[in-house]
Amino acid sequence: MELHWSMIWHQAMTCSFLNGKTFGRNKTVVFTLSAPVSGDSLRIRFSNRFGDVPYEIGALRVFAGGRSCPVMLNGQQSFSVPTGGVTVSDPCELAVRRGEEIQLRLYYINAILDNNMIEEEANLLPGDQTAQMGNEALRKPLLAKILGAYNGIPAIEAVEVLTGEPCKAIVAFGDSITALSRWTKPLAKRLAEAWPGEYALLNSGISGNCLLYERDDLFAPIFGEMGTKRFVRDVLEIPGLDTVIFALGVNDVSYLNEKTAGQINATAFQKAVTTMVDELHRRGVRVCMQTITPRLGVARTMGKYDRNMEALRLQLNDWIRSAGIFDTVFDAEAVVREERPDGFYYAEGLHQGDHLHPNARGGRKLADAFDLIKLTGKEE
Repeated sequence: MELHWSMIWHQAMTCSFLNGKTFGRNKTVVFTLSAPVSGDSLRIRFSNRFGDVPYEIGALRVFAGGRSCPVMLNGQQSFSVPTGGVTVSDPCELAVRRGEEIQLRLYYINAILDNNMIEEEANLLPGDQTAQMGNEALRKPLLAKILGAYNGIPAIEAVEVLTGEPCKAIVAFGDSITALSRWTKPLAKRLAEAWPGEYALLNSGISGNCLLYERDDLFAPIFGEMGTKRFVRDVLEIPGLDTVIFALGVNDVSYLNEKTAGQINATAFQKAVTTMVDELHRRGVRVCMQTITPRLGVARTMGKYDRNMEALRLQLNDWIRSAGIFDTVFDAEAVVREERPDGFYYAEGLHQGDHLHPNARGGRKLADAFDLIKLTGKEE
């Protein structure tokens, strides 16, 4: 039987907050994932795309089903991840069973730039705490607490399992609404229950990310390269790519002004999306396009959002619903919106208090609203 490396967890890499200085060094990051497939070996894809020095990994250990295994590189449990791209670990001989909880404990020595924030329960502990599996109280740096940010998982781009049947990848390509994982995780659970072992839902969301625009300020590095630049790396290069859930745009509209209008407009958005969809279809990949959820009300918590921005959002949603170029459209706006006399708002009780991001209830409502047959293209 031919074996395949199936990606079961992924994050789109970006520069860490304040270039890694906030989270420091000599720390252990702990996070947990649920295996959508079974396999007898596991390996890690490390990224050092944005770093300018090698990353010093002191130890990485994986726990599953009461068993554990050190992850090594070239036979070494302590190793350096070189600059310039992706490095793949040695296979770790650890049997993983579908639906099993896997815990990873990564001890890193120096400050690491390649980072993202997609695991709400990721923990950050002092020193090397990789020797045994634990359930420590959640710790966060003060600034992360103030910003309501997750602990980042540095250096690790993906987790892969060696499987007998290749797992089909559904990639969620989005911004913070995706990166929060509040709709992706319950949707992944629904997929696993409907078709056990067949699909892995992978997160390619980056907080603050846009399709067409990149900021140029202190916070710009953590928001990642714009979608048109990172599309190949964070979507097309995913092994076993079967379906893309396209969920970018809510940040683009918020940057519309006289200076950016030549870059952020309906024509540019439609052209960029159409080009991506054509490439995906050429490769036999399905596209589920999401409408852009409301931002009215955000001005109270996150700065200016004016009527020109809202008009563009509505225009883009009209095009998404009527374009006819997608395999299916998921009307996320319709799921979470609340209509008021002056327009559409994020429904109270479904957002986390900022009128923009779903809370746990809003995430579940979004996940439950997906038609899985339309999403996957499977016959009923």
